[in-house]
Amino acid sequence: MVDAVQAVILAGGKGTRLRPITADVPKSLVPIANRPLVSHQLRHLAHAGVTDVLLALGHNAEQFDRVRYFAEALGLNLRVITEPEPLGTGGALRWCADAGAFDEDRPLLWLNGDVVASPDIAGLRDFHVDRGAQVTFWLTSVRDVSAFGVVELGSEGFVERFLEKPGPEETDSHLVNAGVLMLDPAVLRRIPPETFFSFEQGLLPSLVRERQPLYGFFEGSYWLDIGKPTSYLAANRHVLEGRIDWRPTGTLAEDGLWVGEGVNIDGLGVIRPAVLGDDVKVEPGAQLFGRTVLGSGVTVRKGAQLENCVIYDDVEIGHDTEVFGSVVCQGATIGDNVVLDRTIVGARTVVGDRNELRGARLWQDARFEPGVISVVPA
Repeated sequence: MVDAVQAVILAGGKGTRLRPITADVPKSLVPIANRPLVSHQLRHLAHAGVTDVLLALGHNAEQFDRVRYFAEALGLNLRVITEPEPLGTGGALRWCADAGAFDEDRPLLWLNGDVVASPDIAGLRDFHVDRGAQVTFWLTSVRDVSAFGVVELGSEGFVERFLEKPGPEETDSHLVNAGVLMLDPAVLRRIPPETFFSFEQGLLPSLVRERQPLYGFFEGSYWLDIGKPTSYLAANRHVLEGRIDWRPTGTLAEDGLWVGEGVNIDGLGVIRPAVLGDDVKVEPGAQLFGRTVLGSGVTVRKGAQLENCVIYDDVEIGHDTEVFGSVVCQGATIGDNVVLDRTIVGARTVVGDRNELRGARLWQDARFEPGVISVVPA
């Protein structure tokens, strides 16, 4: 149990790389196996024994109201603070600190609101406290480090060097900042107040130069960056496959099959794993070929074939339509004899019959008449 730890989730980002998935929904609220991402994070914190959590919001803060009820059901003491304007990671943390959100005598766990991860919070806390660290990175290892903050470690995990998004010849390290850190809250006093400020680019380099007690902790738990649609699909798939200890919504009706209320699975053509939300209707003759997430109120017509896809609430998939490796956002309508292959369909978009899209991104509220598109590139 780590009840001595307080936590903050920075959930103010816009998720521009995931658009149109994030056109209407903040990145921290995109569903992973039919549960908002931030709700998975809160469950992980609660199960680890963390009880005091701050949610730092910015973009579309009003959409997070339902998260309060979920946190309350988990027994969490959730406080919500909204930054008045974009302040960056460091500026947002300082804003929260100035609002009295943190106890300075307790370690502060910082989670980015788009992190799909299952860190060992107790192990991170112990490592941090034992070394008297100001900052401890929970690290992961990636092959291409060019999009991340890279850490080079010395003896006992001491941070010798931190490089933000280095070039290919700048470092041999593959250990990167995974968006999970343990902080001594006092370090936030070094951030200028009410100013846009990047913790990673503005503060960490100076702390490293001063050889302050910064450490890196690597323990190999699951982590994935969902900045791209392919990674977002992978996160959903990995939850269904049990590669991370996050749980889909619904009741586990069979091994690898979660269903919501009002769903009849008798005679259903489904290969597991899959999750079906409330009131999903899959007509006889339709097939789900595994790694499929259907949100609440989804209708899949006869002859349709779906595989490795995420379908949001209130979507209709037409007769004999094929959906593979794709995301269809809330309220969209996909006609008959359509092919969606590695395609993102925005909310409320209508794709008429006999259209074929491969590697495409369709923005929200678009309308495509029947048979007008053969292929639309991304």
